[in-house]
Amino acid sequence: MPPPVFVPILSRMTVPSRMTVTRVEVPFAAPDAGVAELTWGQRAMMQAMRREDSWLPMGGHRPVAPGTTVADVAAELRYTMQRWQSFRTRLRPGFTAQEVFASGVATLDVVAAEGSDPDEVAAAVEAGYRATPPDLTGDWPMRMAVVCDRGTPLRLVAVMPHIVTDGLGAAVMVDEATRRVTTPIAGLDPLQIAAWQASPAGVRQHAGARRHWDRHADGLPQFSNPNTLPRYRKCVLESPALAAHLPQAAARSGTDQSTVLLAAYFVALSRATGATTLGVRQVVSNRFRSGLSDVVSPITQLGLCVVDVPPDFPGAVTAVARAALPARKHAYYDPYAVPPLATPCFNDRRTVTTTAFGAEPSSGVLTWSEPPGPTEPLFLHVDDVPGAVRLILDVDTACFSPSTVESIVHTIESVVA
Repeated sequence: MPPPVFVPILSRMTVPSRMTVTRVEVPFAAPDAGVAELTWGQRAMMQAMRREDSWLPMGGHRPVAPGTTVADVAAELRYTMQRWQSFRTRLRPGFTAQEVFASGVATLDVVAAEGSDPDEVAAAVEAGYRATPPDLTGDWPMRMAVVCDRGTPLRLVAVMPHIVTDGLGAAVMVDEATRRVTTPIAGLDPLQIAAWQASPAGVRQHAGARRHWDRHADGLPQFSNPNTLPRYRKCVLESPALAAHLPQAAARSGTDQSTVLLAAYFVALSRATGATTLGVRQVVSNRFRSGLSDVVSPITQLGLCVVDVPPDFPGAVTAVARAALPARKHAYYDPYAVPPLATPCFNDRRTVTTTAFGAEPSSGVLTWSEPPGPTEPLFLHVDDVPGAVRLILDVDTACFSPSTVESIVHTIESVVA
C-alpha cells in the first residue's frame, strides 16, 4: 500500500489564521464494488434531508490515545474506507442510485494547533465541517481531521451525513475501528441490502407494510395553529423525576421503558388536543431483522403506530404495547412508495436504560431555543443524560402552539411519575 502523501491546502474550515492545515492523501483498496438503487433506509434519510433542508451531519470530536501518530490516524481512515461500503459510496446525479468504489484516495486534514487549546480547535474544525454541505456525487461522504500540537495528535474529528449510517451503525463502526476487527463484517452490506429489497421477498415485505399504512393512515387528525412565529422551535426538558420513575413504571406495566415513554406521549397528545385516536410515527431501528443487526448503513425508518388512547395511563400503556408490535413489523418499506403523513413523531435515542434513584428527584426545567430548520409537526427525541432523561421536542408551531407543547412535555413527566 502506498504511504500517505502530505499536501498543503487552503482549508475551508474555520480555524484561527495562525494555524496551518495539511491534507494527507490516504489510498485505499477493497475487494467489492457495484452500482445499485438507494436502499429504503437511504431513501428515508434523503427524504429527511430534503424535508429539514439539511444534510443531517453526524459525528464529533474526541481525544486520541497517547502515543498515536498521524500515520496511525491515517491507518484508521484507510481501515474504515476499506471495511464498509457506505464510506466509499458516491451518489449518482439525481440521487436515485449509488456507486460503491473498490479503490480510491481518502483525505485526512492535519490541523496544527501550535499551543492553542486542542479541544477548542477541534470544535472549530467540527463546526467548519458541519457548515459546509458535502458533494455526495463527487466526494467521499466522511470528513476526518486530526488536531496536533507540535506534530503530536491530540484530538480526532469526524463528520459525515446521516445517509452514510444511522446512530447504531455509527456505534458499530467506532467499536470495530477501535478494535481493528479483521473478521468479515456481520450481516449485509448496502449493495446486498438493495438487492434483497428488489427481490420477491423484499417486494412482499414492502407490500405488507403498505397495506398497514393504507389501513391506518386515513382519518388521523391533522393539527393546525396559525399565526405563530417563529415557525420552528425546540423545547427541551431534562427531568430527574422522569429518570427516577421510568424504571418503576416499566416494571409495573411489565413492558419496556421505551413503550412507557411512547404511551406517555400518546396520553399527553390526547389530553392536549382532545383527539382520542392518534397516530405517531416512531423511529424503528430494524436491527432485529435477519442480517441487519450490525449493518453500517441507515436502516432506521418510521413505523406508523395508531392507538385509540384510553383516558388512564395503565390502559394507554397496554394499548400502545399492542399497537407498537405491528408498527415495528411494518417499519421496513420503500418510503418513496408510501403516501406522506404529517403526524407527531417519536425517537427514543437512549443508549442505556434508566435505573431507579434512591432519593426523590426534582421535576425538570423547560427551556426553548430555535431549531436549525424545518421539522415534522412535532418530533419527540429522548436522550439519556447523567441523572436525568432529556426530552427534546422539535416543533412546527403552525401545527402546535408553544403552550400546547409545554403542556405535552409536563404531562409526559407527570403521568410516568
